[in-house]
Formats: sequence, structure tokens, C-alpha cells
Amino acid sequence: MAARLSLDDKLEAIRKLRGGPLSAELTAELKKAIADRSNFVVAAAAEIVGDQTLIELAGDLEKAFDRFLPNPIRDDKLCRAKIAIVQALDRVEHMRSAVFERASTHIQLEPVFGGSEDTAAPLRSAALIALARVEGSQALPRLVDAMVDKCKDVRIAVAQALSYLNTEAAGLLLRLKARIGDADPEVLSECLAGLLADGGADSLAIAREALDSEDEDRCEAAAIALGKSRRADAFEPLRDRWSRSFSSVIRQQVLLSIAMLRQSSAIDYLVELVGTASEKDALLALAALKVHSHDPRLRERLAPVVQATGKPALVTRFARDFRAD
Repeated sequence: MAARLSLDDKLEAIRKLRGGPLSAELTAELKKAIADRSNFVVAAAAEIVGDQTLIELAGDLEKAFDRFLPNPIRDDKLCRAKIAIVQALDRVEHMRSAVFERASTHIQLEPVFGGSEDTAAPLRSAALIALARVEGSQALPRLVDAMVDKCKDVRIAVAQALSYLNTEAAGLLLRLKARIGDADPEVLSECLAGLLADGGADSLAIAREALDSEDEDRCEAAAIALGKSRRADAFEPLRDRWSRSFSSVIRQQVLLSIAMLRQSSAIDYLVELVGTASEKDALLALAALKVHSHDPRLRERLAPVVQATGKPALVTRFARDFRAD
């Protein structure tokens, strides 16, 4: 009678399958692993299925997902297997929505010190994005319901899913959420980013309105969204907000957002600030340009500008943040 393999032995065997050539043997081994009782083993196998796009194992993943639902806290702590299964099914572009629908509403309250914690938020997030791919506009009712999820990461996923749909209805929902706002600025920023992605001038006006808000969180969320958009017309409102702001937090974020635009006019503006602004503002501009410190052309351009200022703090910061590897 063969000795039963330990969990470590099983995981090591799966690890050896990673990156291997596609074969009937690989599929058979993964099929066996997906049927295992251990959520660790199933999660490891599911990840390989997704990496290798083994659509023929989608049915096995669906069955495994259902196995972990009846007693999830005992059988699948932290939703390890269920999350990996949903992500793998999405990566292979699985078109049946049943697993995604169940996962999108799953709540798993696990005991923690002082109470309980919902560990299924990453599962719901992954499932909602998958549903947008599979069901298109038919997923809108579920996405609307999830927009009030207690977990900010789920609400962020909803905003991303709505942006993926790229329909008039989805755009209107993003617009409404951007107007109403959210308790977490990251959610608002993602909604604004989704609106800005459509390229419309109207979306820029909504983002600019948030950028001009006296609420620092709302302003910062808008600045991040504008920077991520890389839109050419986002530079002017960011530059204008910088010139009118007295908050050090906002001034720093706005300059970073200008750098995120990756436009020549934006980089020119920041380099000019390094060379001509007060030491405090020049340091902020240099900190923003750090996101491009890997660019040797920028280093060469900045070096004489920094030296010409004669400001030791700038010279020291430049030497630290822009040294060539």
C-alpha cells in the first residue's frame, strides 16, 4: 500500500508542474490535484490552470468550487481555493456564469481576535469583474447591488467592471457614484478614472469639479484619476490646481499626478519648477519626477538644472533618488 502523501509533498509535486509543457500527463495531474480535499492544493493547481489556459479543466474547477461552499470556514479558510478557482476560470475566459454569480455574493465571516472578519472580499471582487466579461450589461443589477458593499475593494472592483463594460448605462452609474462620492477616496478615484477613460470632455469637467473641492480626500482622488488617465487635457486643470493650493498634501499629490501624465509638457513644467521654484516646491517637483528616475535622459537633463540652483538639499536629494544603477 502506497504511503499517503503529505500536504508538503503534494504542493511540491504541483510546483514541479509549473511551467512544464502541455501534455495529457500535465492535465491528468492537475485534474487529480483539483479533486484534492486541501484548499492549498486546489488553489495551487487552479493557478496553473489559469496560467496555462487549460479550458478543458473548467468543469473540474466548477465542481471544486461547489465542494468548498457547504462548510467554507472549515474547508477553505481565507477563501484560498475559491479565489484561485474564480481567477483561473476568468483567465481561461470561461463563459458559464454560475460560479461567478455565487462567488459575487459570498460572505465568509471568520473568527479573529475580538470578533469576526469577512475574508471573501477578494473573491467577490474577482467574480464581479468576471461577470462583467461574461454577462455584459446583464451584470448591471448585480454590480449596482455590489456598489454598496461594505468592503472598499469590492466597490473598487465594481468601478473597474463598469469601466470595462463601456456602455452608456455603465457610464451613467459611474457618473452618479462620482457625484455622490464614497466613504473611501480610492473608490471615488476609480469611478473618476472610469469616466475619464471614455475620453469625453464632460467627464473631464466632472473630474475637475472634484479636483477643485475643498475636501482634501475628494481633491486627491480626482488628482490621482487625472494622472492615471494620461489625457493631454488633464495637464491644465492639474497645473491650475497646483497654483491655487495651499495644502502641502494636495500640492504634493497634484505634482505627482502631473508626473504620472507622462507628457512632455508636464515633464517640462516639473523640470522648470525644480530650477526656478522655492526650495520647498522644487523638492516637491523633484520628488514627483522620481517616478521617472529610471529614464537616463531625464537624469541627464535634470543634473545641470539641480546644480545651477546652488541648493544643497536639492543636490543631495537628486544624488539619492536619481543615481544610475
